[in-house]
Parts: sequence; structure tokens; C-alpha cells
Amino acid sequence: MTAENPAAEFAQALIKLAEYETDPEGTPSMRLTVKATGTGEEREVLIEPGQLGWVTDLIRDELDSFRNAHSDGTGRCGHCRGTGLSGGTGGAADLEPPADDGSRP
Repeated sequence: MTAENPAAEFAQALIKLAEYETDPEGTPSMRLTVKATGTGEEREVLIEPGQLGWVTDLIRDELDSFRNAHSDGTGRCGHCRGTGLSGGTGGAADLEPPADDGSRP
């Protein structure tokens, strides 16, 4: 992300995310407005409830990672729960991590 227009870049990332359908056909979308406070420029994005859930989970997982990175934290990644696998909750992240064979840092 560049410092030139972070609001526009964020809106564009949401637009790309919105290309992945998550909800049944006919589910009403939500309109999100991203506004650059310095310029007043606004970008509107239509996003499905399921997509908004993805973004919400991503932010929560990232906050978990931030907290866990502190010296009094667990050190576990909030996204994969320390497995190194993608999949979020209910998927591959619920698997036990592979045994450490010494090849990983």
C-alpha cells in the first residue's frame, strides 16, 4: 500500500474481494463507503454479508497475532493458530501442526 491514496487502495482491495461470491443469490449486499478524510474522495463498494464476515475475521485474527506477539503472549499466529496452514477456523487450521523435523526456523 502506498501513502498516496490508501483509501482508494483499500476500496480496490474490497472490490477484488467482492468478486468471490459467498452468499446465496438474492442476498442483499451492503454498501460500504471508504472516504479519504484529507481529500473527501469517496469510494463505494457493494459487499455481501459473507465477505464482510471474512474481513471481520481477518481483522480479529490479526489483532490476536498482534497480542500474541508481545513478550507475554503465546507467540501463536492468529490466522493459522500456529499450524502454518491456511484454512481458518474449522479447516486446516484445526489440524495439529506437523512435527518439527528441524527444517523450519
